[in-house]
Amino acid sequence: MNACFRAPLFLTLITLTACPLPTKLGNLSDSDATTLEETTATPATATDGETTDGTTLEPELTSTTKFDPSETTAIGTASATSASSDTETPVACEGLDQATCEAVDCVSHFGTAFDFPGCPSGQVYLGCSEPQDCDEAEHPFCKDGTDEVYLLPSGCHPSGFSLCEAPGIALCDTCEALTEAECLEEPAGCQPIYGAPHVEVEGEVCADYENKEFLRCIANGGACPPFVPVVCEVGDTDKRWDSPSGCVPAGFEECATPEFVPGCQ
Repeated sequence: MNACFRAPLFLTLITLTACPLPTKLGNLSDSDATTLEETTATPATATDGETTDGTTLEPELTSTTKFDPSETTAIGTASATSASSDTETPVACEGLDQATCEAVDCVSHFGTAFDFPGCPSGQVYLGCSEPQDCDEAEHPFCKDGTDEVYLLPSGCHPSGFSLCEAPGIALCDTCEALTEAECLEEPAGCQPIYGAPHVEVEGEVCADYENKEFLRCIANGGACPPFVPVVCEVGDTDKRWDSPSGCVPAGFEECATPEFVPGCQ
């Protein structure tokens, strides 16, 4: 029997304080010590990734959880680039020259001028516009603020032109190449211009109104000056005519004369 329990009762309490406990920390086995150490050193972990003492545990990145932040940036950049390419700014067609208009998604407009002084012949580029929905019938269009009129192949037209009535004249340069007979067959669009040739009679120069000569066919319409000019072919002043219509047709010019030329008697 243990000696501590043979002592009298009044000494028992004193003796108990001096007797060694049956189990000391130093007597623990290695496995018990290890368990105690882990329990003491490892804090309890909460389900939200925080310990009971308020600290946050950082998860260890493995080969399956690691990612490169640049991958997110690259994806965002690619999306931005794609979105940018899908929202291109539309091209403004108005005011473009013919070459630029035909190179982009715009429509070029052409027309033939009705005759006016200095009119261009053939198909003329008039302007550029966005695609339009219009009929396919020919229409005359007036150039705003001018006396110029053009025949367009459809109702589509560029800005600066307005639908108008066709003038009672031929298209540019369609009359000038006609002979006298051909010109007379086109009374609605062309008219012949005649001149009284200057001839010498009995040593005097006069204008022979009895034998007028065909000078040129011109577009019908438009007022000629209310006087009778003396005309000659451009570059040739040897032969002259009075132009009783007052018109100076294409290919002719006014010729200076030193004195008044009367009509032949």
